[in-house]
Amino acid sequence: MLDNLVTSSARTGGRVVVLVSGSERENVMSALAGRRDLVLRSFTSPNDSRTPLESADVVLHATDDSSPIAHEIAALREQTTAPIVLALVGGREGLVDEAMEAALADILILPLPADVIAFSVRKAARERAGGQSKSSRVIMVSSTKGGTGKTSIAVNLAIELASIRLRTLLIDLDVQFGDVGIVLGLDRPAKTLHDLTISAGELDAEKLHGYVLRHGSGLHILPAPLRPEEGEAVDASRIAAILQIARRMYDAIVVDTAPLFDGPMLTALDRSDQLLLVSTPDVPSMKNIRLALQTLELLGFPLERVALVANRSGQPGGVTNAEMADTIGRGIRFVLEEDSIVPRSINSGIPAVLLDPRSRFAHGMKEVVDVLVGRTVPQGGRERRLRFRGIAR
Repeated sequence: MLDNLVTSSARTGGRVVVLVSGSERENVMSALAGRRDLVLRSFTSPNDSRTPLESADVVLHATDDSSPIAHEIAALREQTTAPIVLALVGGREGLVDEAMEAALADILILPLPADVIAFSVRKAARERAGGQSKSSRVIMVSSTKGGTGKTSIAVNLAIELASIRLRTLLIDLDVQFGDVGIVLGLDRPAKTLHDLTISAGELDAEKLHGYVLRHGSGLHILPAPLRPEEGEAVDASRIAAILQIARRMYDAIVVDTAPLFDGPMLTALDRSDQLLLVSTPDVPSMKNIRLALQTLELLGFPLERVALVANRSGQPGGVTNAEMADTIGRGIRFVLEEDSIVPRSINSGIPAVLLDPRSRFAHGMKEVVDVLVGRTVPQGGRERRLRFRGIAR
């Protein structure tokens, strides 16, 4: 069954993915063929693996007035939560009442010009994107100084989210010098963000699924390009499309960024629900984080979505957490203690929460996840879906 997903094309004004079902689907698809604003998929059965259901923005159910419409709509509802537009050849009495009961997005009486059909479909997609609550979250982990441990935090956060059965994607957006692959022990990954962004054809859920790497923990990864020159070819518009498509496929998308406000970072920032801003207990790091907060305010990013992370707390010679908060001018939300498990985990290619789940760092990461989500609670022998909570300032 399709999840309750947020559409990408309706948000961006791009192409709308339309599943066309019903006895008249071939005629309707023929009428709409060649339109650049629609991606048409013929839907015959949920068992048809050629139909990428997860990419659907709208269902266009095209049939005639003799068909059992209520039954057909009910069957579609079992397969997708996308809005349904009914295109009917010939009218019939009581159709408006049927439409209201079935909560259809629109009713079209065929034949109609292709422009009219396309307008109705795109309108349904826009309304869905505007009124639908997001079930997924984009969590960006960032710092404006290198060496703060943000990549280790991003990797271990993603591992923890995947461990509680949230469908989780980790994207390395440090497009020139990303280290997510090293922290995860990936030896020259066969596919990277660069390969996906330069791939020919339309970027959709099916393609994204083919480019992500699978970690033994259940985490999906999109590693950074292998060489700096490849990072220069990563287009911001493609990053935006990847993030929007990923929202429809995953419960959580964790994004690790470069330690600067570059194009990929700003693209992800615009689409992030939460930002974990990482500082270490030293003056250069605190100074840069203070400047980062000022920059975020100038960019119009809601500061209530920002959570300050004090990494390597208790480090010899470092300032206290209270001194850090006073210097930066913002309260610390998460504290991760100095722990020798972190460099050992990086050198071994095994994330710290897996290498030693009882370590101080692992416990700190679990506390971060506890704040971000509600932990799984057994209910009648079954698990309930976890829901994200807002980060308190």
